[in-house]
Amino acid sequence: MMRKWYTTGLMLFILQGLLWSQEDVNISRGSFKTGIDTGFKEAWESVKTGDRNFKGGKGTYDLARDHYLYALQYNSDHAALNYKLGICYLYTDNKYEAINYLLKAYIADPEVSGDIHLMLGTAYQLVLEFDKAIEHFKLHSQVLDPKEKEAYTPVLTKRMAECQMGRELSKSPQRVIIRNLGESINSKYDDYNPIFAFGDTSLLFTSRRPFEKAKRNKLDNKFNEDIYMSSQKEGLFKEAVRLPNPFNSDNNDAVVGVTTDGSSFILYQGHIEGGDIQITTYQHEKRKWSRPKPVTGKLTSKDGETSASFSSDGKEIFYVSSNKDLSLGGKDILYSKMDPKGKWGKPVNLGSIINTPYDEEGVFITPDGSYLYFASRGHNTMGGFDIFRSERMDGGAWSAPVNLGYPINTPDDEVFYITDKFGKTGYYSCIREGGFGAMDISKVVYLGSEKELVFRTSDQLLAGPGIGKTGFFIQAVPMVLDDRLLLTGHVLDTIGGVEPIVAKMAFFDPATGNREALVISDTQGEFTVRLPEPKAYAVEINATGYLYFLDIIDFTSANGDEKLVRNFFLKKVEVGTKVVLDNIYFETGKAILRPESHNALDQVFRFLENNPAMKLEISGHTDNTGSLRINQRLSKDRAKAVVDYLVNLGISQEMLISQGYADTQPVAPNNTVEGREKNRRVEFKVLSK
Repeated sequence: MMRKWYTTGLMLFILQGLLWSQEDVNISRGSFKTGIDTGFKEAWESVKTGDRNFKGGKGTYDLARDHYLYALQYNSDHAALNYKLGICYLYTDNKYEAINYLLKAYIADPEVSGDIHLMLGTAYQLVLEFDKAIEHFKLHSQVLDPKEKEAYTPVLTKRMAECQMGRELSKSPQRVIIRNLGESINSKYDDYNPIFAFGDTSLLFTSRRPFEKAKRNKLDNKFNEDIYMSSQKEGLFKEAVRLPNPFNSDNNDAVVGVTTDGSSFILYQGHIEGGDIQITTYQHEKRKWSRPKPVTGKLTSKDGETSASFSSDGKEIFYVSSNKDLSLGGKDILYSKMDPKGKWGKPVNLGSIINTPYDEEGVFITPDGSYLYFASRGHNTMGGFDIFRSERMDGGAWSAPVNLGYPINTPDDEVFYITDKFGKTGYYSCIREGGFGAMDISKVVYLGSEKELVFRTSDQLLAGPGIGKTGFFIQAVPMVLDDRLLLTGHVLDTIGGVEPIVAKMAFFDPATGNREALVISDTQGEFTVRLPEPKAYAVEINATGYLYFLDIIDFTSANGDEKLVRNFFLKKVEVGTKVVLDNIYFETGKAILRPESHNALDQVFRFLENNPAMKLEISGHTDNTGSLRINQRLSKDRAKAVVDYLVNLGISQEMLISQGYADTQPVAPNNTVEGREKNRRVEFKVLSK
């Protein structure tokens, strides 16, 4: 009979125990039905199908999410449904949506789940909202019973320390460009562990994408791992293909190491004693690869090994092992040297300078043997696995590892970092919004100080054409030329135009709403950003103490050779300031917000997030058509609908009051069509700040 360890995949081995296991919150039929029969049957079927996919594991959370979203149209306020939607988003492709739905669940029922604060803390940490994450981790600690507190306190303490480190690292971002390798390599499934071979002309990697006979792993319901290869020419990758035997089998297979000459590959095979490394060597006389076999010597153990890296002369090997006899805790990096007879010596642990009580993973020794890169859940990580670098010093000792910093590292997982032979370009596996939906392989280009392109902020990464989603990645292009538009300028106070402002700036495609760039001006108000192509952009700017800014800038006639300069001016918030909320639409004669209003209201939400001490009056206004009584009620109900929307997103009810003024405060004459249109509005007034 096949034992359970036959199903173990590399990433399951690596990430086991890393992700929080959430509670299985029940959605009962009685609580879900609102009393309206129309649409209930279809919605309830979607709930049941969603629950089956949810229980199936993270591999089918995307399917569960789609069914829950359909059911939400029937009962949008159901706490458990919103909670499960939040969890689906948390472990798929949109952490911001996770926050929205988890907050809705909490507002509807603060006791919807015992881990609601834990999940909110996790989501806030992943989107760099570290203060809010710490707040929710503390709240979770307060609801634990003594036995739970004893078990959870060390974990929560570490998570809060990660948030503090994330706050520090994100203040001093590294000068890099991170590029998603594109659809030739990546898919909507997990793609990871890049390995260059054959003179760097080919990229091998591991993927959990389906193929004709693909099987799902019973532990997480994702597809089993397989090895793929793509050849590259002049910096462009061809579409990756799945390799045949002996690289792939019917079980989990991953490539984790290669000799410098490309004659031997180290493979991770999930069906070998719970997951272990094997080696395949090219047999020139037979013109084929050998059947995978254990690495010679005493390198492997019954506890399992994962990644490995050879020195350039092939006489040193660094690898990750769970060997309990050698481990300092979790998975550690071990080292072995080949003796004159070609046999590997007894492995030794690299020691506490490198290894921690937590897991280390994805080890890589640079071609010149000077630097060791690896991923760790210990040291000063921002969360999850971060990439670290250690330098080999005189005498062979290793220096204290250095975190590669933000944005290379984030609170999510970054693993399997390698460099080119010059050490100027890195490749690694990471999870980013704007990617293809899961873990992707990306390229890190380090910018020298002599380069003109300078990113001074923590959110400088760009989204480019071809990714298909809003986010942080750039579609791969030849590195010989960067023809994107370079925009620079300052964000300043409108009074005098000299006071610099630290502000978050987002650039959107006005046609699709996709965010194409994100940057934060520095303490001098200066920003520099690359825009994907000459066209019009909607720019949204938010800064604490200032009204948000939204405008269209047109760069259609610009070209990549010129440096564009544009300054933006923000108006300081004062008590009594009134702002008309444009693009707020309701169903005719009703107080029901239409979906196209959400973008404008989301801007108000972000404005209030940046100004948590502010209190606003949201007011509804009408023209003088119809009865005063009806207009009074309609204007008040519409203002309340806006307040409810913002509260559902997470804004405190105490920050908002709603008021209806009917036609008593016109801003234009009511005797023209244009005047009446201006008077039909929703606006906010600053009551305190």
